[in-house]
Amino acid sequence: MHFHDVIDSTNEEAKRLGDKGAPSGALIWARLQLAGRGRRGREWRSPVGNLFLSLLLRPDCPLQESARLTFLVSLAMAEAIDIVTAGQVTPKCKWPNDLMVNGRKLCGILLESASLSGRDTDYLVIGTGVNIAFHPDDVDRPSTSLADLGAMIRIEDLISAYSARIDDLLAQWHARGFDAVRESWLARAYGFGEPIVARLSERTLNGTFVGLDHGGSLILKDENGTEHVIGAGEVFFKS
Repeated sequence: MHFHDVIDSTNEEAKRLGDKGAPSGALIWARLQLAGRGRRGREWRSPVGNLFLSLLLRPDCPLQESARLTFLVSLAMAEAIDIVTAGQVTPKCKWPNDLMVNGRKLCGILLESASLSGRDTDYLVIGTGVNIAFHPDDVDRPSTSLADLGAMIRIEDLISAYSARIDDLLAQWHARGFDAVRESWLARAYGFGEPIVARLSERTLNGTFVGLDHGGSLILKDENGTEHVIGAGEVFFKS
């Protein structure tokens, strides 16, 4: 564990540690981030009272495979929240890397990678931001917090539960591969079987979320019964 009262970004610190040879499993936690980021470079508001945590991993596999670890991290955090709130809050996993409660975002996850010395993946950094005491007031992307949901927890307890779930799920991953995590992730999948809109770089698709393939891509079935495999894009649920 590497703790900071104030930092630019836990992901940036994890990358600095990774470049210096820090071992797999290093956790970086900060009470306050000054330059937190979400997906696509969006600002991640980081007030004191929320959780900002980054995990450094050094997977021994190609980047395409190791990128699926984002599903493992989202599942681990969802289960950890379930544990520390004694089932009061049971987050759903939104493809590809958010946690949702009652249609609102509770947690965001950002995966970044680095390739050094000619390797495909030298290390991964997976940052997790959980709205514990506060949440952004964003009409376009509604969010919530554990406090709003009536769950008062200690951040240290959540980190402990998350670390334990990471250890267990990584053991399952090493024993059975991505499918071990995929099955559990699907059991918590947000919007499974419901209408969705997928905005891709070249087109927009409407259909139903019917599954997750063995590579982590979302499967959308359109009104004609055609299945589309979506590896990247913005997905919006109508519920």
